[in-house]
Amino acid sequence: MLRRMLIVLISVVFALAACGTEESGSAKEADGSKGEESTTKETKAKGVVKAEDIDKMYTNPKDFKGYEVELTGQVFSETEKDDDGVYFQMFADPENSEQNTIVGIEDSNVQVKSEDYVKVTGVVKDVYDGENAFGATIEAPAILATEVEVVDYITVVAPTKETIEVNENITQHGYDIQLQKIELAENQTRVYLKVANESDDPISFYSFNSKILAGNKQLEEIDVYESGLPEIQSEILPGIETEGVIIFPELDEEIEELKYHAEGSSENYELEFKPFVFDVDIK
Repeated sequence: MLRRMLIVLISVVFALAACGTEESGSAKEADGSKGEESTTKETKAKGVVKAEDIDKMYTNPKDFKGYEVELTGQVFSETEKDDDGVYFQMFADPENSEQNTIVGIEDSNVQVKSEDYVKVTGVVKDVYDGENAFGATIEAPAILATEVEVVDYITVVAPTKETIEVNENITQHGYDIQLQKIELAENQTRVYLKVANESDDPISFYSFNSKILAGNKQLEEIDVYESGLPEIQSEILPGIETEGVIIFPELDEEIEELKYHAEGSSENYELEFKPFVFDVDIK
């Protein structure tokens, strides 16, 4: 059964939906003979692919056949399923739509769909050789997974290095903004907010008016549509609260403090609002 699953895994041709091309090709024969299933299962891994060697694995995947590996990525193909297992293609570098990876797991109950972010643990079982529509040669490692876990955007694309808990409120005329926390990642900064309308009139909040002031730099919101993170509603009726996350570029490492600057308004034009400015210590 395991042998059959592997053959299906490395022979199915998937569509490269993310770039609108198709790949075709054939896989190299898997290690070992066409022997019994137990022989395959008992084969020990040659070693473990270290985190710093992941890029090397995609450059020369044949060198890592038989090695255990842990990857995160985003599924970009439609999931294939049969009685033996589940198979899909993912990008281990979803930001750049790179590091194409074929994954199969001998568990037909695994629930994975296209665009899911996943964490995969398994063994580099084979290498898929193919050619895309532009004639470029493609080599993709085929991972025989022992575990596939659906995770979130942050885990895969922008893992949190540090969390600064703030939980401070500024209120003007019943318009309340709470800066809950700030998460620092290598490639972005995330601001978690709650906005509450405790007034008698509708209020407005626009995330693009937010800024982070760090040193002599002013950071503006960046749009990351695929993040799936909650967004703060723009028009907020009386008695309503809304929470969300605003994403900014990463901070310089030497920054020790910052100001988060937000603006708000009300349909009661007689009210005057100053900017909502929070001082935050990073170090």
